Amino acid sequence: MIHLLVSLSLGTAVFFGLYFVTHWGFALAGALVTIMVANYFLGRRVNKAITALMEQVAVDIKTGKLDRAIHSLEGGLKYSRYQFFIKSQLMAQIGVIHYIKKDFNAAFSFLQQGFARHWVAQGMLGAIYMRRKDRENMVKTFNRAVRYNRKEGLLWNLYAYCQLRLGERDAAIQTLVRASKKLPSDEKIRNNLINLQNNRKIKMKHYGEMWLQFHLEKMPGGVGRRPPFPASQRKRIIRR
Repeated sequence: MIHLLVSLSLGTAVFFGLYFVTHWGFALAGALVTIMVANYFLGRRVNKAITALMEQVAVDIKTGKLDRAIHSLEGGLKYSRYQFFIKSQLMAQIGVIHYIKKDFNAAFSFLQQGFARHWVAQGMLGAIYMRRKDRENMVKTFNRAVRYNRKEGLLWNLYAYCQLRLGERDAAIQTLVRASKKLPSDEKIRNNLINLQNNRKIKMKHYGEMWLQFHLEKMPGGVGRRPPFPASQRKRIIRR
């Protein structure tokens, strides 16, 4: 946001500086180039800081220092005034960690403010709505999540799983029919669709630790290790 305002101010100055000495088309082109270059270089500094933050958070989570990871992410919110989407992505990360800790009430408000393309966070929010038997908001959340993350097979299966937990087998079948059209080569989706059509349960344990982090089932023999921070959640913050 601050970066955009600064870039626009520089671009405006360049436009009027060139407007009175050259053709307006050149002035406009110069202004646009200035805006893009300024936004890029201003963004690099913040992006490097966020990347370093996320790397440290990943280490903290792998070593079980979840409270420290949350504290670090909360500190990173100061960067949200500089660029769009930073706040929503950090809020999503914080919500995910609270969820991993099984502090679902604490996770809820953060996940609600989370980035729509953060599919793990959106899946966890949908699971919380399922736990609360709030079907309407669960459906809205999952539909938004699969719209932005339609290639995530586990997300589709999670959606159907939550529908089945609410006793809506037909709706779960329709969800996996939709999923099979988006991901026709995904065997897990195809197999679970067959399971539902034959009045059997959805099988999710083959997703391993990625599934465990949703705390909806336990692996045979115990809960297993603490789910790691998924690689998909350590991507660099989107710059705008």
